Amino acid sequence: MNYTDLVADVSTVGSIKYHQNWSRLDSAGILGEAEKWIYSKLRVRQMTATDDVAISSAATTAAFPTGYLDPIHLSIPGFISSIKMLDPERFRSQLGWDESAVLPEAMPTRWADIGGLMQFNSKADQAYTAKFVFYKMPLALSADNLTNFLTDRYPTLLRRVCLMFASEERKEFDSMDRHEIKAMSLIEDIKKESDMGMRGLEADFGWEGND
Repeated sequence: MNYTDLVADVSTVGSIKYHQNWSRLDSAGILGEAEKWIYSKLRVRQMTATDDVAISSAATTAAFPTGYLDPIHLSIPGFISSIKMLDPERFRSQLGWDESAVLPEAMPTRWADIGGLMQFNSKADQAYTAKFVFYKMPLALSADNLTNFLTDRYPTLLRRVCLMFASEERKEFDSMDRHEIKAMSLIEDIKKESDMGMRGLEADFGWEGND
């Protein structure tokens, strides 16, 4: 399975149009929707990434890396091994604001996801380069990116979701519902498979260095 075949004409075996036997389908649009739908529901190790987060001097916020979905770990090498993420209520309740709602100048030690930005618990006392491990939306399939882990490892899931949206475009809602049920079942199976990849993992559960 690859991008070229998926968006090919109705006579190409394996294409979205071939499976639906309808040449008028917007195959590229359907494929793009299918990928986004899958990535909204799936988190597997193939979606993990690392990137730098630039924290400017005196900044209280930073932008998320491109493609950010969910956090795993944030640190500043040489300064702090883990900048802990808090829920917005707990984060805000622990801020050391003065009476003018100005934060103290210090190295960030806590953060929260508020307003689409990384919000820190202090004004950075200098410029920092943090290292972020997170779940990232993979590069979309295209003429310049013919395959990815979905086409290589989970082609059945991708095909099911493409056919779900193709059925919706054709207003074949019973077929759409059946494809969605099968796709969701596959996602649950993939989650279980992903859990097996953690065999041998030594977990802390917050007992070490708990603060």
